[in-house]
Amino acid sequence: MNSSKLSAIAFLALFSFACEDEKDEAASAANCATLMAEMEAASDAFEANQTKANCDKVVEKAEAVYNCMPDGAEKTEMRETLDEIKGICVVFS
Repeated sequence: MNSSKLSAIAFLALFSFACEDEKDEAASAANCATLMAEMEAASDAFEANQTKANCDKVVEKAEAVYNCMPDGAEKTEMRETLDEIKGICVVFS
């Protein structure tokens, strides 16, 4: 093989990996959006019927959202909110 063919193969390999990373990021963003919608639905259910089970469901969904968030100020704020929600759920024990 000559060097131009090797360069072309290397470029295609790198391009393929980059596309896979973009697909993974897009899938992750879509998953986070789904989790956020599920958390909002759980929160609405809790507001309509304040039970321990509904509160625990909010915590479960909030933890899933937290886990998919990128590091930063919003994630830190979400952790604080999650801790507050857990404190509220203790009241229903």
